[in-house]
Amino acid sequence: MDDRPAVKDALVSRIGFCPKDAVGWLYAARGFYKLRNYRATIEAVVPALRNERTRREAQHLLAFAFYYTNQLEAAVAAFSKSINLGNDTDWQPLVEICLDNPELKLI
Repeated sequence: MDDRPAVKDALVSRIGFCPKDAVGWLYAARGFYKLRNYRATIEAVVPALRNERTRREAQHLLAFAFYYTNQLEAAVAAFSKSINLGNDTDWQPLVEICLDNPELKLI
């Protein structure tokens, strides 16, 4: 959690504390996503990716956050992982990115 000082500082300054577990970080990531702060979403979602209970939704959020920050190669990789975790609706954005950007190097 120490590798996210910008997000931690924002949370402490606005609400007075930081999440203590993966579920709390997932909720924080959702909040940043809703505010369209996709860079903060990427930072906040990391602890949720490490937890089995929160990994699936966290991976879905991460994929879209990469997409909205124009990190298309990272988005493709994240959407692929998200699909493997059971987020079948992520096929559509994955296919659209690949069709719109044929120059992307896929793994």
